[in-house]
Amino acid sequence: MIQISDKAGLYRATVSVGDVFIKNFDKIDHPKYFIVAGISGDRINLCAVYINSNIPDFIYSNKKLLKLQVNIKGRKYDFLRHDSFVSCNTQIKASIDKLISDCKYLGKIDEEDLGNIRQTIINSNLLTKNELKLYFQQ
Repeated sequence: MIQISDKAGLYRATVSVGDVFIKNFDKIDHPKYFIVAGISGDRINLCAVYINSNIPDFIYSNKKLLKLQVNIKGRKYDFLRHDSFVSCNTQIKASIDKLISDCKYLGKIDEEDLGNIRQTIINSNLLTKNELKLYFQQ
């Protein structure tokens, strides 16, 4: 039996790909939703992406960045009030302990949307071969 004696240990034991959380991030003036897109079990790291209500204006003028926005339907998720966009152009790469501290679990992305998000990240050419192997080839 695994004994979990602290909050960080609980997170490491229970966080999984597709989990959605909300957290205050430095340099962002409001809480952000984020999705766990990939986990490296041996290093206890994760790769996550933000959810935005709208696509930021600067992205519309850049076709490469625009392709990295994945639409998710608000009606599918209790934690969303409207259709939103997963911003796959900005991956958050951090330890589970660091990223998950001071956040709230909201739910889980369904398999179809998660597959689209993961495939968009994998095909984005924004991660190194080592990062792709670390987070997406478990």
